[in-house]
Amino acid sequence: MLLKMIGAVVLTGATSLIGFLLAADCSKRPRTLRELQALLQMLENEISYLSNLLTEAFFRIYETSKVDAAILFKAAALNLQTGGVTADMAWDKAVNEYYSKLSLNREDRAILITFGKMLGNSDLEGQLNNIRLVSSQLKLQEAKSEEMKRKNEKMYRTLGVLSGLALAIILF
Repeated sequence: MLLKMIGAVVLTGATSLIGFLLAADCSKRPRTLRELQALLQMLENEISYLSNLLTEAFFRIYETSKVDAAILFKAAALNLQTGGVTADMAWDKAVNEYYSKLSLNREDRAILITFGKMLGNSDLEGQLNNIRLVSSQLKLQEAKSEEMKRKNEKMYRTLGVLSGLALAIILF
């Protein structure tokens, strides 16, 4: 009897842990989208006030920022340094390599890829307008992801606990 009780508690605890881990995963995407907006603001400042080259600006953003999303800028800068690569190709490669690791979805990836296509292809004002446009698109994506987070977080937690209890009742 004691062994069955311990088994039921372990089973419920394991499924609850899985539910809470899935709920924690829901908050990664909104956080990453906020980080990207802040990093794009930094890029706007680097381009408009300091007039840095993209490679320098990307490295500087990566070095001054301690957020996970800054890895995109480092990867793009490293891709640019290899030579024979345009800015949009370097950004595209970085986004495709890291978007899933940053918990971004396909829509976010498409926005970032579109942003990269304009990198280095227009004058200063065009670059700044592109950064502002992408920032506003990411803000909309953030609002959507916050809504999904609110819906799914509670569901995952509840589902984890209740599925553990249901399995414990069925098995024991």
